[in-house]
Amino acid sequence: MEKGLVLRRNAFGIDSDQVWTACRQVAELCNLLGVHYLQQENFDLAFDLLKKAEILSDRHESGKAATYNNLACYYRRMGMLRAALSYLEKALRLESKAESLESPADTHLNICAILSQLGKHAAALEHAQSALILLQEELFQFALTSANGPKDEERSKKMQDRIAVLAIAYHNMGVEQEFLKRYEAALVSYRKSVEFAETHLGATHGITTNLKGSLSAAQKQMKTMLAKQNQRKQKVIDRKEQKTGKLMSSSLNFGSAAGSGFSMSKDSRIMGLMTPRAELENEQLPSLSDREVSSSAQGLATVESEPVST
Repeated sequence: MEKGLVLRRNAFGIDSDQVWTACRQVAELCNLLGVHYLQQENFDLAFDLLKKAEILSDRHESGKAATYNNLACYYRRMGMLRAALSYLEKALRLESKAESLESPADTHLNICAILSQLGKHAAALEHAQSALILLQEELFQFALTSANGPKDEERSKKMQDRIAVLAIAYHNMGVEQEFLKRYEAALVSYRKSVEFAETHLGATHGITTNLKGSLSAAQKQMKTMLAKQNQRKQKVIDRKEQKTGKLMSSSLNFGSAAGSGFSMSKDSRIMGLMTPRAELENEQLPSLSDREVSSSAQGLATVESEPVST
């Protein structure tokens, strides 16, 4: 195909539609092969192919966004998280401004995963929430068009795939909320992820099983954290009562010596709860192929992400 590209360039000129159509086709092939070799851990060849795809997709925004996502996956596999984040942000800018491109929800979730690894959990949570909003809008449009048109098996499968990604979005929200010590909110998010997965994927699906595991682990950890939290709260109350008793004793003695009464104000209530930081378990979700429900959704979990193809 590269030889054909050279021939078209010589025949039609570098700026011709024929040449850029050929560039798009070669870029798609490079992306597919790059993803394949990345999964095979042939990192040098994968990188060469993806960089070639980046050059060839210069005038094809959809291909460029996909290439940026794949390069981000490469850099993440190599442990270069900031380089991965840079490429994901480039992809997000393209997807956000071009209505013709697919929803940027998946890119938001991949950014969430990278930020979580970098310890930026508040920012990661924002991206998970953005993905959730986009997915809800996307599924609402799916529902509207499905209600007004004939049933399409391929369309139904795509809707199921997007619902699986929605379940992952709730899961990622739960992970970040747990890191941020918002334990009750985290449990709500984990429960919603399981509800969506069980309803639309089935109770025995691989994604559902992993999400159930996250919920179960969070519930156990919540029980432990609440017990510790209550102990710390009680210690604070005890110290407050001891301090108040000493102040009361001092004020009464002062009033008696001065020959006048001394009025004490009521104790102020202790507000807020002490929430110690959780040691979150590093759940390893199975990596599955991109175009099936199990890979396009599972790969977006905060723990791991898979490459996307054009």
